[in-house]
Amino acid sequence: MKNIQFYGKYLEDILSGKKRITIRLSKGGFKIGDIFILHAGGKAIGKYRIKNIYTKKLYQITDEEAKLDGYNNKEELINEILRIYKNINIKKEVVIIEFEPLEIFKTDISSEEYAWGGQKVDIIKLANLILKYDDQLTSRHKELLNILIKEGSLRKAALSLGNIKKRNLFRKILKKGYERLKKKKII
Repeated sequence: MKNIQFYGKYLEDILSGKKRITIRLSKGGFKIGDIFILHAGGKAIGKYRIKNIYTKKLYQITDEEAKLDGYNNKEELINEILRIYKNINIKKEVVIIEFEPLEIFKTDISSEEYAWGGQKVDIIKLANLILKYDDQLTSRHKELLNILIKEGSLRKAALSLGNIKKRNLFRKILKKGYERLKKKKII
């Protein structure tokens, strides 16, 4: 299932229904009707559906759209987007994604726990086990696991590679290693 991440400061507005759109630089592979897990502040919040996706120039954003995104007006929203995406200007085409809740999770579950089926997994301990027992690791995988261990978290490890989106590199190695260790009955 796909995921969309939000800063924790947006959580209340999302849960109250005040924030019903997000403005991004790309569609992220989403289309109308897609269901995704919404994450905010490091927590998996619930399942949501994409109601609409459209594009327009940043300067064409309306006050109504700004309010649907949880802002008071267009100017406030545009200033925040320019702050988040530092290298864009108001002539940049942006993607507006409208979403609606399908299910709000009742339990407080971290995004990492959600990724592991609701289990608490010590990813640093797991990375060490994979390094020790997984004989199918490439040298690049070993290098990345050592970065993860050194940095102490997926977020810090990804940022050390220059981009938060690099978390998926680490997750993929961890998941495959986890499955191989389960087959070997090490976990």
